[in-house]
Amino acid sequence: MNIYKYFALISTIFIAVIFQPTFLARLSLPGATPDLVIVMVCCWAVTKGPEVGAIAGFLAGFLIDVAPPGAHLMGIASIILALIGYAIGIVGGGPSRSFSRPLVISGVGATTFFLFRTISGVLVGNDISLYNFSINFLTQGIYAAALAIFVYPGVTFLDKKLGPVSRSDELRMK
Repeated sequence: MNIYKYFALISTIFIAVIFQPTFLARLSLPGATPDLVIVMVCCWAVTKGPEVGAIAGFLAGFLIDVAPPGAHLMGIASIILALIGYAIGIVGGGPSRSFSRPLVISGVGATTFFLFRTISGVLVGNDISLYNFSINFLTQGIYAAALAIFVYPGVTFLDKKLGPVSRSDELRMK
């Protein structure tokens, strides 16, 4: 990846971390809050592979951990998102023209992140009812897939417009 793509990665993750609590959390949608950050990590992982997925996940998790209100253990979101980004990069990476693949992968990634965050919260002492968990679990995946409809084309557009990945890709394109 060239420096412009890293700048685009950092910018999009930063914008998602700011946009999620300021706009998406204020919507009165039933169930969970749409998680733009995990969708952004999933789209970068699908587009660029496991290494970039892990970098995007760690960066997003770090920004989530330091953003207020920090009412959770520091570092948990970084570890979970880095692992999810890496796993999605392995499973979802590779050439494909299917538009439904990033939608499904974003939904699975969002529900996995929600599951691990809930487990870590319960281990720390937070209470959650089974009804709330099931409703939030289902809506998290649906909202993530719906957000991926808009996010994935933007990430692929940035990836194509900001140049080739490396010198070998540059030579192959000529």
